[in-house]
Amino acid sequence: MEESPIYQEILEKGAKKGKIQTLTRQLSRRFGTISAELQQQLQALSINELDDLSDVLFDFSEMSDLAVWLQHQQ
Repeated sequence: MEESPIYQEILEKGAKKGKIQTLTRQLSRRFGTISAELQQQLQALSINELDDLSDVLFDFSEMSDLAVWLQHQQ
């Protein structure tokens, strides 16, 4: 069962949701409220891109740095 595609998809969705929640919490704590537009862009990222964001997050000095980083991901 653990090898089934459906099981793997469920695990991936859960992992992605958890990463998004953590990143959103960290970004909100550092910069304040995150716009709905930026929230949607975060939702569209892959798990690998979310991992990349977690690596560079602390290099950002303001919310606009996040917006620029997200634009480069598209």
